[in-house]
Amino acid sequence: MASPKAVTLEYKQDLGLHSNIDNINHPIAENAPFHFKFFQITDEVENTLFQVLDRFLLQLDLIIVRDSVLAAVKETVTNAIKANAKRVFFKNRASNIENEAEYETGIAEFKKTYLENREIIEDSLQRNNFGVFVSFIHNKSLMRIRIMNNVQLTPAESARIKERIDKAKTYNDLAEAFVDMSNDQEGAGLGLIMTLMMLRNDGLGDSAFKFESSENKTVFMIDIPSKVSKENQQLERIDHIISQIDNLPTFPKAIKDIQDAIDKPNSSIGTIAEMIKKDIALSANILKLSNSAAFRRGGRVESLDRAIQLIGLKELQTLLYSLGTKQMLEDKFPAFTAIWEKSNESAFYCKAIGQKMGMAKADLSNLIAASLLHDIGEILLLSFDKQHMSKIKTYSNSREIASTISMEESAIGITHSKLGAMVGEKWSFPILYTKAMEFHHRPLLVDEVYSDIVFPIYLSDMMISINAKEAKSSEIPAEILKLCKFQSKSEFDSFRTKIREQFLSY
Repeated sequence: MASPKAVTLEYKQDLGLHSNIDNINHPIAENAPFHFKFFQITDEVENTLFQVLDRFLLQLDLIIVRDSVLAAVKETVTNAIKANAKRVFFKNRASNIENEAEYETGIAEFKKTYLENREIIEDSLQRNNFGVFVSFIHNKSLMRIRIMNNVQLTPAESARIKERIDKAKTYNDLAEAFVDMSNDQEGAGLGLIMTLMMLRNDGLGDSAFKFESSENKTVFMIDIPSKVSKENQQLERIDHIISQIDNLPTFPKAIKDIQDAIDKPNSSIGTIAEMIKKDIALSANILKLSNSAAFRRGGRVESLDRAIQLIGLKELQTLLYSLGTKQMLEDKFPAFTAIWEKSNESAFYCKAIGQKMGMAKADLSNLIAASLLHDIGEILLLSFDKQHMSKIKTYSNSREIASTISMEESAIGITHSKLGAMVGEKWSFPILYTKAMEFHHRPLLVDEVYSDIVFPIYLSDMMISINAKEAKSSEIPAEILKLCKFQSKSEFDSFRTKIREQFLSY
């Protein structure tokens, strides 16, 4: 595939960048590139790039590699902007970036200054004409993403990047990289290695990522073939984790009996309450749930009968899946409490999203139950492989790189979402719940029939991550917002702020 030819780029106010297309809904055609130019990353720029990426991947039926490709785009764009900012910094301090001694002296100060004054430094990039150019193009056999900035790297900078690219090829999995890479060298360290390994893990070989720097420009290219075949190099670790799933007990028969009793025509709150009272732990958990933010209405609920009345029998029938799971896992797995608290917050947000979508009562009950269950796999993975999960979490929260889901697959060999779905299948949960467990981080891959459950759970998780400043609304695919009845990202952000305030008030 030839490099894109020089084209005229005009500033597009609605996109917040320069482009050769009028809007991101411009028809996608073979060998007709989408070009973009910008000077710093803004929400508008991110929104445009992510939506265009989604459109190309969906058009080519390659959405399965979205996480890894998105990680690679974010990493290379971030590093391109940082390389540009470095030039401005060295220019302002009258230092020669080509001089190795002056570079070593200045780079430590740049790192500190860049972190503290990032926006100020990046604001000056346009005045100094240091831009980033991103192009999307495809033909029948290949999709190419080209990221270029108009500076030539120094020999030392190029050597560092090439060293990391070569190093990434030697690792069998990301766990080795975590052990070997304690240092992140200005954008060419663990972040780059992680993106390369994510690409490889998604079936994109070493040739998928190319780099060159010459003649006052630096170019990164990400090539995605039309046919991608995944290979898993971590079967032994996966087998070990799966064997621990096989050792989990079966789902409690007492809870299944209560669910069956609710189905009987003559069931009543009193009858069901008497069955539940035989299980002290279950009774306590139902009371706790009725007093949670997602269910509480007014004063505190003190009696089991009132709790069941508040929740509703049919709703309780679905919620018993999550309550039974809580009962089985909370004493055995140390990670349970933190994940359960997060799942309760997710349930509160899901309820609000489901109401906005106009869901029927039964569908809303399923959504809340699924949201309480969706991170079971994370509880288990944190317990089975705490060391790697802790490092993944720390690294993903400290950098703008990608969701932890791709890193889990690269480092551990299996994701918490897949693990959760396996548990749901073992315990014969309704397929709605197992789909929510498996696809809540990769919602665009789920069958359309399950979108009403999976999309809101994905959005609720994004709300939690955005509130914690671990994600941005610009990362959310447009079709997910549309199905959940949000007309724009700004409407979503307003909703998120309002609902968070309501959650915190409980």
